[in-house]
Amino acid sequence: MENKKPDTTINVGDYLVVQRQGYTKLHKLKNHGNLILGSFTVEMDNIIGEKYFDTFQMKNMPGSRRFYILEKVDEVNTATGSLNIEQSGADNRNIPNNAESQGLTKEDIDKLKGEELSSNNIVEQLINNSKTFSMKTEYSQEKYIKKKEKKYFEYIQIRRPSIRLLSQMFYRQDPTKTMGIRIDDLSQILTYANIHPEGNHLLYDSGTSGLMPAAIMNAIGSNTTGSLIHMHPGNECQKNAFVAMQFPQEQSDRCVNVNLYSVLRCFYQSKETFSFKNDSLEKPSDIATKTSETEGSESENRVMETSAVSEDTAEPSAKKPRIEENSQKRQWQLDNEKACRILKNKVDCLIITAKEHPVNIVKELLQFLSGGRSFVVFSLLKEPLQDLYFYLKSRVDIIYIRLSTNFMRNYQVLPDRTHPEVNMNTGGYILTGFKLAY
Repeated sequence: MENKKPDTTINVGDYLVVQRQGYTKLHKLKNHGNLILGSFTVEMDNIIGEKYFDTFQMKNMPGSRRFYILEKVDEVNTATGSLNIEQSGADNRNIPNNAESQGLTKEDIDKLKGEELSSNNIVEQLINNSKTFSMKTEYSQEKYIKKKEKKYFEYIQIRRPSIRLLSQMFYRQDPTKTMGIRIDDLSQILTYANIHPEGNHLLYDSGTSGLMPAAIMNAIGSNTTGSLIHMHPGNECQKNAFVAMQFPQEQSDRCVNVNLYSVLRCFYQSKETFSFKNDSLEKPSDIATKTSETEGSESENRVMETSAVSEDTAEPSAKKPRIEENSQKRQWQLDNEKACRILKNKVDCLIITAKEHPVNIVKELLQFLSGGRSFVVFSLLKEPLQDLYFYLKSRVDIIYIRLSTNFMRNYQVLPDRTHPEVNMNTGGYILTGFKLAY
């Protein structure tokens, strides 16, 4: 099968990752839509029809100081490389820490931003009007310039959403929205689970903003036969990251979103009556068509039988039984049936990222895992996974159980000194195992 290259042109309706230095933000492009980027309100119409990874400069909109438009540029002029600092101090011990050292007021800075948003110009004016800048050390001066340049930086880059970008963006904004899963945790989960494009995969996810199903479907790939059952505890699944990836329709259809309790109820109640003979997956549209055709033939038979009854022997209208019009099945029912067909044939991997205690969930879902396959359970706390570890050790069909953590720290590397960052979140814990074939 041929894999079509993704379109590199930015179109209306696309999800974009807008990057301004180290800051990234997810945005859906609309006609005459605006983007709030920090203290800037930017009109995004000028990027329509341009290419991904192009760089744009924010320019003042004529007649307005609060709005900015984008202009495509070929190179970025930074204040760090353009400014020439001739004098610096030996240390910072005699520098007063007060607001009187800066000669420019907030009104003066706003005026500079209103005339032309240029980080080079604003930083240069701040340095010239600072009474203490020449007293700072070289490192402090460089740090000051980077800080001010970051605040008034006028260049942005448009990037296509990817799993790495979305993972880093969600983790930076709020780690609790993705259960604290970092990019290194995500890569280990996918590696241990052995995701492959021809298999059936089962995921229980209780809140990662759609990052886990998006990562699994991205690993499965397009134009393949692999499928994913995404179980979730609520009425609606979280799918921010999944929608942002903009998978092709055929790839999105192979991800079945079902409620955990609803699909298990459907599986047990329909275990004997369900037709599991067809191993190939049916599309929801095909199932709906068959259902409507069956219902249509049954309704026609009922109408013919009713018309055959003579008017004399017919019951009064008040006593006539009402013929129920069987409407088309709802989408969640079709998804449950589709998931049950896959579960009946077993799945090739099981992934659980749960905020709840995982023991009961693993007990219930392990029966759907084929023999000779692995499973992965992720949790921010190690105590629930310890309970799960002892439970799995008591089973004779589970081997190679491992409980591990991958705590990695970011380091700040400077000349003659290196130290880890002071504030950072710890990683989670991963339990892996292997189910024997009996």
